[in-house]
Amino acid sequence: MDDREIMDALLARDETALAALDARCGRLCRAIARNILGSDEDAEECVNDTWLRVWESIPPAEPPSLAAYAGMITRRIAISRWRARNAERRRAAVTPIDELDELLPGGDEVSARLETAELTAAVNAFLDTLDRDARVMFVRRYWHLEPIAAIAARMDLRAGTVRVRLHRVRRKLREYLERRNLL
Repeated sequence: MDDREIMDALLARDETALAALDARCGRLCRAIARNILGSDEDAEECVNDTWLRVWESIPPAEPPSLAAYAGMITRRIAISRWRARNAERRRAAVTPIDELDELLPGGDEVSARLETAELTAAVNAFLDTLDRDARVMFVRRYWHLEPIAAIAARMDLRAGTVRVRLHRVRRKLREYLERRNLL
């Protein structure tokens, strides 16, 4: 099934749409959840919760891209689980979530602030100013929450190179947002 057929099936409340959605978007959603939670079992639970949320939200929602919509829901669920699991103890290692928390003020409010239309539009406009490699690194690290080593291997770079480039991109993003009075 393509996106339109899956969407029509969801709107018609046809449960076969969930199996088709899993076949179409399951791999992406599992990868997002696994990168955040670090466990295949937790990722599978997260993806199952994603399908439930998709089922409950369509209708009335009719997203233009099911993969992006399912990925966004998976990411939110996984981050919520990660935060709940780590609420009492913070790991010594800095996570991608922590890296963005340092960039944007408000600590736990970062996810809520990122969802505002103005900030989202500004980040998207900023990403358009980056070269392809920097944009890919940024999205893989801060959207998919991939480990730096995985990004480096995928892009045939050293981990240190990726780490430095991401640091520079975060600094540029901060400057970009400050110029637009969003920080």
